[in-house]
Amino acid sequence: MKNKLIAEAIGTYFLYLIIGTCVVLPGAADFTPLAVTLGLAALVYSCGHISKAHFNPATTVTYLSAGTHPPRECLPYLLAIFPAALAAAATLQGLFPTELAQVSVFHPDQPRALIVEFLFTFALMWVILNVAIAQGTMGNGFYGIAIGAIVGAGAYAVGPVSFAAFNPAITLALCLNGLLAWDCFPSYTLAQILAATAAGFLFRSMNITNPAERAS
Repeated sequence: MKNKLIAEAIGTYFLYLIIGTCVVLPGAADFTPLAVTLGLAALVYSCGHISKAHFNPATTVTYLSAGTHPPRECLPYLLAIFPAALAAAATLQGLFPTELAQVSVFHPDQPRALIVEFLFTFALMWVILNVAIAQGTMGNGFYGIAIGAIVGAGAYAVGPVSFAAFNPAITLALCLNGLLAWDCFPSYTLAQILAATAAGFLFRSMNITNPAERAS
């Protein structure tokens, strides 16, 4: 279990550090979604065999809803993921205090932002479940690319609408760094968790869960 939590902390930390350093000036600008795609894919490949590479409380929830993750491990995963995101936010603040002060806080159109956060979090969870857990794709070599690709596609598609968080821990870190308005944290988190739960239960109801995963 210790190794799983270490992997989760490392993956989450660097995922947000990539996002944050791309956003602050001078940043990666239009290439930010591509950088996140590549970075996330690499992190998923590096940690997937250890911890299944959640890096996202919504992923933990969707695995729980799908019946593929032991309930006893959920709280430890959350206790690894959230502090890692906070540590990455602190690192970003320490490295780029001037640059962060120059970035305007993003205030989205909340109704539209919540819809896209729900939809694209659902899409992310659906991809994760079907490339990392489903029996039909078990042992494939493309799961990291697929997970990174759906996040990158979502960032290109709805980044200007919601900041493309799709992750409660990333949402919290964005708020802490002053990149996203604080009123987004509770509403985004609710939308993301509902999407994760819906994806997990749908996956389960379609009877494509791999029973062997239940004991892992």
